[in-house]
Amino acid sequence: MKLLTFLGTNNYFSTTYVWEEQETETEYVAAALVKFFSVETVQVFLTTEARAKHWEAFQQAVPQARDIDIPSGQSEDELWQIFEAVVNSVEAKETVILDVTHSFRSIPLFVFLAGIYLQKARDVKISGVYYGAYERDRERSPIFDLTPTLKFADWLTATDKFLDTGSAKELGQLLSTIQQDFYRQGRQTQESIVPKALRQFGDRIQAISASIELVRPLKLMEETASLERISYDTLKTEVGTFAQPFALLLDRIQADYSQFALAKAREANPREALAKQFDLLHWYVDKSLSAQAILLSREWVVSALCIGLRRDYLQKSEREIVEQSLNQLVEWAKDKDRNPKPIAADALEPVVTNLEDLSNLWSQLRDMRNDLAHTEMRQNSLSASDMTKFVQQDLLTRLQELFGA
Repeated sequence: MKLLTFLGTNNYFSTTYVWEEQETETEYVAAALVKFFSVETVQVFLTTEARAKHWEAFQQAVPQARDIDIPSGQSEDELWQIFEAVVNSVEAKETVILDVTHSFRSIPLFVFLAGIYLQKARDVKISGVYYGAYERDRERSPIFDLTPTLKFADWLTATDKFLDTGSAKELGQLLSTIQQDFYRQGRQTQESIVPKALRQFGDRIQAISASIELVRPLKLMEETASLERISYDTLKTEVGTFAQPFALLLDRIQADYSQFALAKAREANPREALAKQFDLLHWYVDKSLSAQAILLSREWVVSALCIGLRRDYLQKSEREIVEQSLNQLVEWAKDKDRNPKPIAADALEPVVTNLEDLSNLWSQLRDMRNDLAHTEMRQNSLSASDMTKFVQQDLLTRLQELFGA
């Protein structure tokens, strides 16, 4: 295990540092951490002034220490130099602990950020973040465990993803893990409140997120409807007790996902299910999920026509008939003077009166869907920017004009 620690220019006095059942007397909290946590390597970051004042004495207290020069952090450039020094001192997949006791100015913040970066970018395990709470008028100084603060980074990352893409997968994982850890640690016999709904809710919003990501609209409706079976009061109490960072998002997630709720979606009123799918299509466009929007809109057109023609929109053979009719419409529209009007056009006209616009839209959706499905492995593939522009500027408007959605 490696310890990353800092030295400043203050005067350090001997005290008895205490951690759980262990204690040791020293001027430097790093020496105590080495003893308490069986540290093998110590990387010490220090300025020129700190080196002149403390390095010789520190080496005697911590013989395995290795020094790394850093600037004093008086400018943005110097702060980034410190960040780089910390990051470069750790190899991928190492286990480290951070001591922020003697850091100064804004350095503790940069050490914290460096720790987060190392976790994400280099798969480094941060075993602990510690602060020695020295006070001159006390003989014993406790060491505080600040490791839980690293969890805030996970909450921030998960929150950002939900707000940006609508996926609550990471938030769900955090909630599920909290409940699992609670019972794994045997805390159910010690606490007056025990989590029962966190994992259920976490698992549910993970399933909802997967349905959104993989364009499973019917399953999404059923999963969101099942959220209503989880007691809101119980969930709110458990979130406030065990997952406070999630409290501000609870109502937002339920409000955002509830718009898709429809129990037994396959057996529900087809028009109601179609409206829910259009809500999801709006969601995809709002979240800039262009691929999902194209895939869903292509199928939505077929579903809308099936329902308008009183056909079973979930029956494969019925969908194929509508798709063939649309393809015939596209061929006819290419040269109306030479191509006879297909019978399919007459069949579709009661549902969509503007057959030319329907033909153009279907042609575009069909081409884009195929381009996505074949991952650009064909001649004259479409550009990502053109597909994104189509989704953001044209898709919803054209569907609304054709179908009154």
